[in-house]
Parts: sequence; structure tokens; C-alpha cells
Amino acid sequence: MRLLSGALVLALLWLSGCHQSQPVHADWIIRSQLVFLSTDLATQRPPLPQTQFRLFFPYIAGDIYGSPTTGDFINPALGADYRFEIDLNRSHKALLASLEPTELSLSYLHIEPAAARVARLAPMVLQADGIEPVGRTDWVDGDTHRTLLLLYLDRPATISGLGRAGDKPLRYSIQTAAAGYVWVGQQVAADENVYAVIPTPARLLLAVTPPVPGP
Repeated sequence: MRLLSGALVLALLWLSGCHQSQPVHADWIIRSQLVFLSTDLATQRPPLPQTQFRLFFPYIAGDIYGSPTTGDFINPALGADYRFEIDLNRSHKALLASLEPTELSLSYLHIEPAAARVARLAPMVLQADGIEPVGRTDWVDGDTHRTLLLLYLDRPATISGLGRAGDKPLRYSIQTAAAGYVWVGQQVAADENVYAVIPTPARLLLAVTPPVPGP
């Protein structure tokens, strides 16, 4: 009995050590609400009944723009008030296995170091029984009404570049000090707009806006 008890204690200590080697990141637990907005990202539209759509949470691996490259590792449940919670700690192993070498599709974007890998969590709201989006889906800061990107980088890295949006330069200055997730938002200035890492929004929304009409 004493030998059995000793073996049990050792097993529990081993399991505890394994658990501690995989720390839980509190900021990887995201609480949000699905909302239906007009294109100004401020005016509410009547929500679709939950029977008419489904949430889909894929990643774009190796880029920050483009089509999803993974399936849904998260599958969140949507409450009656359209609120939901996702824990990115639980899907982290699946994300790591899906990372790809970074090949940024915008020619003016660069990542340093070149070996750093990036992925963007790009939620979609699809037809309940189909694969077509019911609208454009974006993370939105509910206080500033600006769209956001949620990126994962596997090491300290910098994504930089200078493009143009409308009549102003658009500069990317995304810097991370460690592996993990960061929120990226566009900061508006008089002479240029800048994409940079921002604090986690106090009121985070997942917004569905009307689809852009085709040609």
C-alpha cells in the first residue's frame, strides 16, 4: 500500500509538472459579442436569427491577408444574447501544427526575422447550411468603431512596410516582443495612417456588415 501511495504521489507530481510547463495565457481568453452593423460600423442592424447562420473560426497561416488555410479549431457556442467566449489556449497545439512559412501577399510588407511565422484568426459568419458568407465579418473596437486584426506570431518579430490607402500613406509598424497573440489596429494621423499593436479593446465586437456588391 505504501509503495502504491508513493507511486501515486510521483504520478501526480509528474502530471502537475507537465501542466505547469504549459502555462495558460489569460489574455488568450476572448470574450466578445456578435453584432450586425451597417458599413459605418456604428449603426445596429436587426440580427439574423441564429438558425440562419453559423460561426466559423479559421486561420490565415503565413500571411495576414487572403483566404483561410485551416479549418475551425475553436467552435464557440453562441449565447441567446449573441455573446461568446473563445479560449485560444485550448486550440494552440492545432495552430502550431498549421503554421506555414511566411509569404506576405502585399509586396511592400516584410517580416523580420524572415523565419518568423504569422497567422491571423479570421472569423467568418456563414450560411447555416452552406459555405457562403452572410456578410463581411470583422473584429471591431466597440468604442472607436475601428476594425482590428488578431495576429499570432511565433517569436519576437516586426512586420513593416509602406503602402497607400486613399489619399494618405499607410504604414505597417507591427512589433512584438514575444511569441503570442496581438491586437492590431489602424491609428489615424494627419500625415499617415499606421497599423500597430494596440491594447486589448475594452469592448470587443465581432461585426457582420452587408456584403460588398459584386461587379
